[in-house]
Amino acid sequence: MTDTRTNNNNHRVQTIMFVRHGVAKHNLRDPKTNQPPNLHDPTLSDPSLVLQGKQQALEAGDLMRQWFRAQSLDIELVITSPLTRCLQTTSLAFLPGEEYCFDREEPKILVMDQLREAYGMHYPDKRRNKSLLMSQWPKLEWDPQMTENDEDWKVNERESLNDITKRTAQVLEWIPSRNENQIVVVSHGVWIEYCLQAFCPSALQNGQRVYNCDLFAGHLVSSDGKFEGLQNVRLAYN
Repeated sequence: MTDTRTNNNNHRVQTIMFVRHGVAKHNLRDPKTNQPPNLHDPTLSDPSLVLQGKQQALEAGDLMRQWFRAQSLDIELVITSPLTRCLQTTSLAFLPGEEYCFDREEPKILVMDQLREAYGMHYPDKRRNKSLLMSQWPKLEWDPQMTENDEDWKVNERESLNDITKRTAQVLEWIPSRNENQIVVVSHGVWIEYCLQAFCPSALQNGQRVYNCDLFAGHLVSSDGKFEGLQNVRLAYN
């Protein structure tokens, strides 16, 4: 996949990669009973990555850099969900000190509430307070519109799939406002699946799912600053 950016008639193509977080505690079945975790258990609030997930994140970082290099591109912006599993995936994938290239800047990392998993009922999808997260990741840039408390998560109400799709559209419509042309989105399985199903259905065929640390790469097309669609999105590595 090559960089097809053009400024003709204000037509623009940005390279975009979607990454699901690594395996976290709530993604694992009970080793004794093989039962899935109880997502209504408050002890599973905003879980961290397990060792497997941390290894996945490190490997994903290497694969992302290799993929962009193969296109003669640099990653310029990373936008990530504020849930801990995504923040850890982002931090490990873009670990400082991996490269010392004085002619190349490290990508800017921006934390956005709009990239979260579906709101409500499931405790793994409940966000921690913004001030606590900022104290743990002080070098990241935080969306100023993000509230201190998680005002969207409700114990008895789950966000509709239609509303999730609307959130994905808001992010895609915002991206053309950025100056960066190579962008990585670190989010969640449901968010990425509904984004691709709505805006590039060919990326997921025959019931294909988005698994932990899958990398989907393609192009975001806009004209006169307005989002037009996603093109050629597919798994970067099979």
